[in-house]
Amino acid sequence: MAPVRAFAALARTGFGDRRLSWGAVGVLAYLLRLPDGSWITERILAERRREGCMSVVASLRELEERGYLRRVVARDPVTRQYSTVCEVFDSPYESTAPTGEMQKVRLVAA
Repeated sequence: MAPVRAFAALARTGFGDRRLSWGAVGVLAYLLRLPDGSWITERILAERRREGCMSVVASLRELEERGYLRRVVARDPVTRQYSTVCEVFDSPYESTAPTGEMQKVRLVAA
């Protein structure tokens, strides 16, 4: 029986960005291969490999700082609960958000 080779075609942009650590490149590759609308947490990402949760959080923060990940925080008008959706890009997105898009929300302690 011939070996089965599953692969994904990914743009080289993020992988050639020398500003990214190897950990951030690995997390980016993993996130880009997920189907749109996938639900995943930092803890689940850490469980997939040997990295600890703090390492995954640092990689996600690095991707966000470099423009490969954007967190969009929204508040449900009915339940008034906040939810965060992360968008992942194969190349850095524009630093300014388009008009009308939700901006990053920081919660202030009461």
